[in-house]
Amino acid sequence: MPLVSVIVPVYKVKYVVKNCIESILNQTFTDFELILVDDGSPDNSGRICDEYAQKDHRVIVIHKENGGVSSARNVGIDKAKGKYICFVDSDDYVSKDYLKTLIEIKEKYNDVDNIWCYFKTVDKYSEKIDCKEVSPETNLKKYTVKDIMTLHEKWLDAGPVCKLYISDIIKENNLKFDDSLSLGEDLIFNFVYLDYTNKNIIVINKELYFYLQNNENSLSKKYYQDMFEIYKKINSVMYQYLNKWNCDKSQFGKYYNSCFFKYEVVLKNTFSNQNNVSNKEKIKNNNKILKSKEFTMAINNMSYKPNILYKLAYLSKNYRIVKIIEFVFRLLGRNSIDEE
Repeated sequence: MPLVSVIVPVYKVKYVVKNCIESILNQTFTDFELILVDDGSPDNSGRICDEYAQKDHRVIVIHKENGGVSSARNVGIDKAKGKYICFVDSDDYVSKDYLKTLIEIKEKYNDVDNIWCYFKTVDKYSEKIDCKEVSPETNLKKYTVKDIMTLHEKWLDAGPVCKLYISDIIKENNLKFDDSLSLGEDLIFNFVYLDYTNKNIIVINKELYFYLQNNENSLSKKYYQDMFEIYKKINSVMYQYLNKWNCDKSQFGKYYNSCFFKYEVVLKNTFSNQNNVSNKEKIKNNNKILKSKEFTMAINNMSYKPNILYKLAYLSKNYRIVKIIEFVFRLLGRNSIDEE
């Protein structure tokens, strides 16, 4: 039985999936199985996976009908035999010591269920991997779930990557990624998972994971009609656990910051080129969001201090005014809404 199951959902990544697979197979730690879940990919990705399975006995390939990334991860979980589970996205890659470092820290600190590390955003694959320390303070930093929004600000809790999961916790509690959501399902999975652990977290102060930025699928370009409802659900789950974990006022301030930034993304997403309704309808839709209790709670309780003109524009509940302020700021050569 392998110690670690590495699960990689694969879909339309024929140009980059080799980099991902080889970065995993070239790990200095070797006691793992690599589960490649071909999610009905219409390109050559599935065949590439099969070729690696023929060359390396550690590689297991599952071909399934397209059901989305959450569905693929869930299939991988069902197949996994390892004591621990890691997730890697098929367009990303990892350092050669990625698994070794996670495992060594877990075995050294057996009283800590959650071992995480930092990631680095890159725009292309590079064979030269520099695992930089994020800060000079310490190699490891201990947290608990009471610090979850501090970790959220660092983007450490959002995805399933950069983490070592305990397989028994996932399987005994039948934890699954919600495949009905097109956004945020991984963050919800992490909050639910954390609640079943001993609530302790160690963050390794190194960038061991490399996230390949895909501008084609960025939230600013792709239109999500149900984005506001999805973010409301995500925020509701986060709020539930912050209360359950007795997080302090500062964490709730950061929580409302997160809510505000998510809703800002929704407002901008309304004006995606993929949204074919008129500008009048877009303004009308955004005004409904500005008037919602969720947006009002966020802007009134966040610890973040935006520029006063932006805040007043949002509080006007009229998105035309927001657009005017944005236009004026652009004329002045300013892109930030931060307070001066």
